Amino acid sequence: MATTESIIKTVDKLIRQTDSRDPFEICRQLGIRIRYHELGKIKAYFFCQSRIKNIVINSNTDDIARKILCAHELGHAILHGRIASDHGFHEITLFDSTTPTEYEANLFAAELLISDDEIIDLMDGKSFFEIAKTLCVPSALVDFKCQILKKKGYDIAPPSLSDSHFLKDDKI
Repeated sequence: MATTESIIKTVDKLIRQTDSRDPFEICRQLGIRIRYHELGKIKAYFFCQSRIKNIVINSNTDDIARKILCAHELGHAILHGRIASDHGFHEITLFDSTTPTEYEANLFAAELLISDDEIIDLMDGKSFFEIAKTLCVPSALVDFKCQILKKKGYDIAPPSLSDSHFLKDDKI
């Protein structure tokens, strides 16, 4: 299992090596094939065949989702290549945190797609959900990035994605 610190270092090295945060460009430079197919409920998956790494993305997703899915699957390719040699990674729910490999791939995608400076600048005066909207990413990805920033030592309050008392609010 990869630690948050090792994921941060891996992503940093990859960005410096490829001079890019674009998962498609990184895959191109690393020789990871990207394909698009109708996958039904599956959003994307990663697999190795004959030592060639492949990412398959559901052709029914939009460009924003494709970029996030590609970053997530690239995380699997980089962090879990050995596991994928034996098994593929099928994503039905992208921001699943229940398994270590999915959690790690989510952290990888958040660290790759959102720079520290970019999100820190947005935190001044914007709500958590406004940040996600500005960055054109799901709020869950911003949540993963906030976890990374906290691990890096930034003094940020983790977002509260739900309030169990929201129905008691007079405004509802």
